[in-house]
Amino acid sequence: MASDILGNAFYRFLTLMLVSGMLMGVLSRPTAAQSETPPSPQQDQAPVSDAASEQPTTSQSSEVKPGYYSQVDQSLGVLLSIYDAPSDDAAVIVQLPGDTILNSDGEQKQVDDLRWQHVSLGEIEGWVEAQKLKAAIPVPFAGTDLPVLGVCGGTEPSWSIEWNSSVVTYSNITGLLHRVPFQSVKAETDKNTTLLQAGNESIDLQMTISEKQCTFTPLDSFVWGEAVATITQPGQKPVTLKGCCRPVSDGYR
Repeated sequence: MASDILGNAFYRFLTLMLVSGMLMGVLSRPTAAQSETPPSPQQDQAPVSDAASEQPTTSQSSEVKPGYYSQVDQSLGVLLSIYDAPSDDAAVIVQLPGDTILNSDGEQKQVDDLRWQHVSLGEIEGWVEAQKLKAAIPVPFAGTDLPVLGVCGGTEPSWSIEWNSSVVTYSNITGLLHRVPFQSVKAETDKNTTLLQAGNESIDLQMTISEKQCTFTPLDSFVWGEAVATITQPGQKPVTLKGCCRPVSDGYR
């Protein structure tokens, strides 16, 4: 009888120890492990910037030879658009006939897939698609680079000298015109200048034309071609005149 009681007590003791061990194991599990959840797929994705998805406009500057330029397509009715910025989305300042001769300082800008060239005409300045322009080639005068037709002049005092292959016309602020026969034209290639001479018994005219940017202009825009003329008349002191040149379309091809 006593052995049965001891056996039952021992069995209950083992059962109690087993249950207590299981309970302690459950209570001792880390809280962090119980609350762990799988990461959200959205947390692994980097935010996408709006700026990164945009394609910025690229611009690159370069230069070509400054001077006179004309339109490639000179067909009747074709107009050349001058824009106020190097972009076909910019405002059109003016549209000019195809035979217009333009000044250009040679500045070019590559904007995306289009190349633009800076041009000027009087007070007008703007941009033209470079592929629509070509260097204007003068119809040579007496074997020089001086065009067979042209005009130069200034404002202080007002004067102008026009020429063709046979006659030179000089006018000044008084309104007097002197038409005198052409005498000679001589190129000085080392100085990029040409000396034009004309005259008769009442007036002698000499004018040096330089292939460079004109500095004798009241305009802010780029002007190509500088002229210095000396006028000599009997009984008077020689007069020196300074000014700029203007291309005549018929003097170029």
